[in-house]
This record gives sequence, C-alpha cells and structure tokens, in this order.
Amino acid sequence: MKKVFMAVVLAAMGVSSVALSETPPEEATAEIATVHDDAKFVQAAANSNLWSVRAARLAVRHARNSKVEALALLEIAEHVNVTEGIETLAAKFDVEMPTEFDPVIAGLFQRLSNLRGNRFDRAYLHTLIEAHRYDVAILSQALTSRDADVKAFAQKNLPILRGHLDAAQEILRMLPVE
Repeated sequence: MKKVFMAVVLAAMGVSSVALSETPPEEATAEIATVHDDAKFVQAAANSNLWSVRAARLAVRHARNSKVEALALLEIAEHVNVTEGIETLAAKFDVEMPTEFDPVIAGLFQRLSNLRGNRFDRAYLHTLIEAHRYDVAILSQALTSRDADVKAFAQKNLPILRGHLDAAQEILRMLPVE
C-alpha cells in the first residue's frame, strides 16, 4: 500500500512512478484490489491523510486562486474528522500514526512547497486529485472489511473524499494553463 500511495503522489508531481518504484502502475492497481487487510488499510489511510492535511495547509499559504485556497480550507476542516477516525482505528489495530513523510514523499512535498502562483495551484490540485483517487480506491476496498468500525469509517468518509475529488477536478478545469 505504501508503494501505491507513493506512486500516486509521484504521478501527480510529474515524476515517473516506474522510475522510482519497483511496482509498475498495473501491479499497484492490482495491489489495491487484493483481499482487504484492516491494519494495512489504516496505515495507508493515515499516510494519505497526513499528505492531504499538510498539502492543504501549504495551499492556504501559497495558493493564488481563491477557489484553490477555499478547497484547501475545506480539506483541513473535514480532514480533522478523518484524522480522528483514523486515530481510533489505529489504536484498535495497533498501527502507529505517522508524524512525518518518508524521504521520497518529503522530497515531493518540498518540490510542491517551492512552487508559486498558478504553477503551485495546478500542481496542488493534481496531487489532491491523485491522492483522493487513491483514497477513494482504498476506502471502497475497506467497505469489504469484516470489521464494523473499518466499514463504518469507509462509509462515512467515502462521500467526503469523493466530494473533494470532484471539487478539485472542477477547479482544475477552470484554472488557466500557463
């Protein structure tokens, strides 16, 4: 799952996931479709959520477009509840919550933080879209969990993440291309 998240973020940043990952994109997609593992899901969701929150905070500071900034503020507000749900599941499945990105993701975050203006807005939206496509995929898979808490978390948060994904795609369509 970690490889899949990294591939998603790398793709969004314009870096070839095949060049930096041993898992080709087809295999990464197949990895999501395997039998659901609650602890792996919680770890993947926690890592992805960390990216979403930190990237949104960065967008509040760097966004040029007011709609991008508004979406980032919504991300922060709604991911507070997502974080609380993940923390509850992490405690249940004895999964350590991440506090830092792994080195590759940290480098990508640094690249994003160095962008400004429309280039930042577009890159942020691309990362948000790819990360939320990944989130929707893992939450959809989590609906097959035998654990009632995991299933309830997925049912509650899937519509929220789909809403963020749709909003990001709509804003990206409206942004000027530089």
